[in-house]
Amino acid sequence: MKKLIPFFIIAFAILGNSCKQNEQPAYGKKDTVEWKPNIKVLTYDPKTPHLNYTAENNELPNVYQNRKQLFIDSTVCMSWSDAGFKNGNAAIKFYQNLQLNIKYDEKEQVAKHIKFPLRDMTTKKEFLANYFKIFTPEYKRELLEQNPFELFRNKNGCMAGNDGQLWFKPNGKGGFIIFELNYY
Repeated sequence: MKKLIPFFIIAFAILGNSCKQNEQPAYGKKDTVEWKPNIKVLTYDPKTPHLNYTAENNELPNVYQNRKQLFIDSTVCMSWSDAGFKNGNAAIKFYQNLQLNIKYDEKEQVAKHIKFPLRDMTTKKEFLANYFKIFTPEYKRELLEQNPFELFRNKNGCMAGNDGQLWFKPNGKGGFIIFELNYY
């Protein structure tokens, strides 16, 4: 039996090589069609972190200005108009700029948009002193990874982050104010 082992090894090696030479694909290149998705990608803004598109024109109405929006995670949120935003694109642009301020720790710029008092901070000075306690790397990551085109909105305002880390709404003067930071 021991004498037959080398014979079987050689036989299997020969059979294995002969099968590989005769293999042919089930279809040829002429039988396949290259798939190209029909997706419109908006313009790229290199200043915006983690994003590869921006609102094309703030003067044009947002696609979801007057209708509900379905997000990729199956969340449905109300239209920008129903949530109290006259211009959804302006809100998106505001959030993109806020993401830049947060990314580069421009705490004065962030504080400029906050309506005080917040839950446990009554003044801008107190906020600036506690900025790095609030904007930890994890908290910043949640806000920076938020897709500005999928900001959840309801009657209270617009929410950023998976767990509502930041809320903002129109200030009545054409701008926006941050009225809630949830960082616990």
